[in-house]
Amino acid sequence: MKHIKLPHAATFAGVIVLVLILVGQRVFLKKSFPDQPLKIVLEKNISLESIVANDDAVVAKLKKGDTVRFLGVVEGSHYYPYGLLVQTQDGERGLLPAADMGFPMMMTNKKDSLPVTVRSLFREKSKTKGDKGTLKYNIVKANGEKAAVNVAAVRPVLPDSLSDMQLRREGDYYMTKEKFQRLYMGHKLAENDARYRQAWVIDKTKKGFLAYYPNIELVDTDDGKIYNPIVVYDADSVAVTCGYESGHGNNRYILKWMPFLGKIVDTDFFAHFIEGSIYGSWANADTENYTEKAKMTWKDVPFYMWIALILWVVCGLAWMFLMETLPLLILEAGLYCRYLYFHLNDGTIASIFGIVAAVAIYLWFGLMAVWGCLWLFLPIIVIAGISGWAYAERMLGTHPHTRCPDCRRMETIDFINRTFEREYNEWRPESKAVHSHTERWKTWTDVTTKWSDGRTTTSRENERNHSRTTTLYHDYEVYYHVKVFHNNYKCSECGYREYIPEEELTELDRKFTGQHTSVTED
Repeated sequence: MKHIKLPHAATFAGVIVLVLILVGQRVFLKKSFPDQPLKIVLEKNISLESIVANDDAVVAKLKKGDTVRFLGVVEGSHYYPYGLLVQTQDGERGLLPAADMGFPMMMTNKKDSLPVTVRSLFREKSKTKGDKGTLKYNIVKANGEKAAVNVAAVRPVLPDSLSDMQLRREGDYYMTKEKFQRLYMGHKLAENDARYRQAWVIDKTKKGFLAYYPNIELVDTDDGKIYNPIVVYDADSVAVTCGYESGHGNNRYILKWMPFLGKIVDTDFFAHFIEGSIYGSWANADTENYTEKAKMTWKDVPFYMWIALILWVVCGLAWMFLMETLPLLILEAGLYCRYLYFHLNDGTIASIFGIVAAVAIYLWFGLMAVWGCLWLFLPIIVIAGISGWAYAERMLGTHPHTRCPDCRRMETIDFINRTFEREYNEWRPESKAVHSHTERWKTWTDVTTKWSDGRTTTSRENERNHSRTTTLYHDYEVYYHVKVFHNNYKCSECGYREYIPEEELTELDRKFTGQHTSVTED
């Protein structure tokens, strides 16, 4: 039975890790609200509110005894407080503020976690055009102190049955505005709600419905910003027009100028790699007991949390590296499938790997920019792609060959023996560096400025650093006794043979012939 040699272990490890990541993403990724949501019977009259930025609209007035379907907990923000996202019997969706529902409230990210009493809600005026201002609570602390705080600074204490379903604004699906218009306009609300992510707000209006999709991120390739859609439906629940919440994004210049980015993000296969789960954890732990605690400093962080942070960073970098290099790992493993590249030589295969690496870099760079990866980390993608290509083609074009040029099998060429071919004497020129010196200096242009009060000042412009390295070499003629050997190799499968010449030099004499200098400038 012939011995079967397998690919390098790193290839298998990379593919296995990536498969686990992709399977885990599919298993744990939650894209929609539960099919059978928990039902809540209201104990008081309450308003169902919108969470669209700068929109204080009331979606519906609910009465005591009404039943709503619980969809998740919404974290407080600049525009709306902590609350429960629910759906009414009529299909409307919106936020029930936690403070209005009577849940105990407490401070978030403060040195104390004592309960507070919310007295009223108001909006602080903003000087920014188009911004209605920050929502704030008037509260009374347990010690009687009164304060006005941002609504996001006060959060509810919820039972486990509710707090375990925390909705994330980052659980997004990405596409361009053009794709959204093409897929959503002219289609019914129920159909659109089932496509990628569901609406968080469904407001029944005089002429139909309004739906807000905060988990759908629309890339505008004209300005490089990302928007959330607000769709207007007519009385027949058909989408007729679309508006957008104010744009955001920290990579807008990349998204604006990167060619073909729209086609990349609009391909579902690629967009799935950066989509997020709508449910996750964002609440602060260990604050439910209402016990006073000192503000934690970095010195107080438990050791296991540092380990967890390090693992999180390592796994994140591994994800960035492996997701991009997966195509190259698969192609490299294909070298061991004899007939896959049978008609291609090593140089051609290396060129194909290089093209694939360039395409992978471009695709992953664009996807990570859309995802919001900080631009300082984007060069890692280029480094990963180049490293992946260098790894994939490491066994191509070697001497002796790792891939048999005849039968195309991998790692079947073995060393046979070493044979003596001939020997002779000859003079060979040789140079040896004996001294090196580097000079450094600066050049600039002096610019004189005359001021109105008669003063003159001089400043430097176009300042540059220069260097010149001078190396002295001694030149020799060296008389060598040369022995030539051939290292012989043979393919264990097809019998293909090749040899690698090797020389052994023994110095017999040396003559000094002069010296020369070499000058390099920067």
